Amino acid sequence: MNRSPCMLGLFLGTLLFAAGCHGTGRASMEPPRYTILSPDGTRVSQDVLMDEAARADVVLVGETHDNPSAHHLEYALLKRLLEKRAEEKSPPGVTLSFEMLARDLQGVTDEYLSGLITEMHFMAASRPWGNYVRAYRQTLNLAKEKGAPVIAANAPRRYVNLVARKGKEALEQLSPEAKTWIAPLPYEEASPAYRTKLAALERQILHASQKDNPHGTKAPGSPPSTINTDAQALWDATMAWSIAEALTHYPDNSVMHISGIFHCEGGLGIPEHLARYAPSATILIITIRPPGHDDPIPAFSSDRPIPEYLVITE
Repeated sequence: MNRSPCMLGLFLGTLLFAAGCHGTGRASMEPPRYTILSPDGTRVSQDVLMDEAARADVVLVGETHDNPSAHHLEYALLKRLLEKRAEEKSPPGVTLSFEMLARDLQGVTDEYLSGLITEMHFMAASRPWGNYVRAYRQTLNLAKEKGAPVIAANAPRRYVNLVARKGKEALEQLSPEAKTWIAPLPYEEASPAYRTKLAALERQILHASQKDNPHGTKAPGSPPSTINTDAQALWDATMAWSIAEALTHYPDNSVMHISGIFHCEGGLGIPEHLARYAPSATILIITIRPPGHDDPIPAFSSDRPIPEYLVITE
């Protein structure tokens, strides 16, 4: 298994209270190549992956946020889904959902999609991640061009931080409007399997920090070595709730949701909450990893196993 401190940093881009990743890599002019493994480990083509995605009600795409090849694949996947849905029914037929936009930004997102406000004002108002322009802009604008809905799916960071500081009971003190920006209260706690996964990541973080700093002093701005499971669950539950709402509001559309790898890999996180909020929805997970991280997807025992494709970028 090849999961270095660098890989930990990629996971932490999802888990910690940061504004987003700020990698400097740029996508090649040529389309990137991928190794794609089906749920049974068989190597398959990109066409097979696209066809499977087109048959699902919900496609959960888990990425490492500074991987340009992953962003290229997400754009290609949305484009193919829109094309396939257009062949079968009235377009657009696909709803795009983003971890990178919080639910309190749905109004300004809709204003941008409808052409009421400019992209400059959208970016000024939407708290974009540091890598938004090179990572997500083209995918969001493809949805805009095709008239596809875009869901601002995540919990506002300030409320995730509130849970981390004061516990999830503090959410009850929010205004009725603010409560619409998170999953319905009370939301489900992290599952035992997810807690185990988080604990393993905490140990990796601690090991990496001790290796980098054997004297034990904590550098200013360094990430915490513990992860608040209730705060993490608020992210996952809120994104799952947003997806479930999108299925209701746009019943003829499938949903393609983009989030960090940790939120859906192995069927943990978002998929667990989504199974409660939308039990009849068919789900496909696409886990996209950078080169060198081809270890098997962690096994997750469930009464409702979810097919998961593993994509290794090159």
